Amino acid sequence: MPLPVAPFVVAVRPEDLVALNAVVRKLRAAEVAWLDEAREAAGLRLLRGTAASAARGRIRTEFERLRAKGKLAGTRDLVIAREVRAELKFRKMNGACEPVPVEDARAPGRPVGTRSRSGSVLDPTDLTGRMAVRLPADLGEHLTRACYWKSAPAVKALREWQEIWGDGPEVLIRQAERAGALTVLSLMAAAMAPRPTADDLLEKARLQAMVVTTGDILRAAVDRALR
Repeated sequence: MPLPVAPFVVAVRPEDLVALNAVVRKLRAAEVAWLDEAREAAGLRLLRGTAASAARGRIRTEFERLRAKGKLAGTRDLVIAREVRAELKFRKMNGACEPVPVEDARAPGRPVGTRSRSGSVLDPTDLTGRMAVRLPADLGEHLTRACYWKSAPAVKALREWQEIWGDGPEVLIRQAERAGALTVLSLMAAAMAPRPTADDLLEKARLQAMVVTTGDILRAAVDRALR
């Protein structure tokens, strides 16, 4: 019976996805080589019946043990899971975490007021590739919890910042343009919108840098795999 998994889809650089696929192919070849050596060492070609079945069972058990420890990783899922664990440990996010509050559990994307690592939410991005990956269910759940609680203080502060300063005049104008309703009134509303000081903007940038999403960790895992 297959183990439960947690699916994720993350935006990545297309060139990183191509390079990752090449890494996975090499690691799969290493798995095949390991299996060939294990079968040869067990003398599987000379065995028959229950002896052959027992030998295959021992090889399969050892193969799965090495996969579970990250020593063998011949699929994208295994590679990313291994590197996600390493990244969480590096960031000291591998400790026990409480569940994500129900009201926030299904919130999509980045929290309000945050931005991607490639720039502000309004900037173009080079993360045009999409990587699908299935993590073990317990690891996927921990990843989601760890990112939520790591980011929670900064997200709370960003929401408070947003309540004080709003979206700012530039965003208001863009919203009116997208809605096809750029009028004198909308321009006046934008002009009258509160404007944060330079210090306020620096504080926002500081808080934004403290937010960690599951996508950030998964992209860091890809970077680790490519080293």
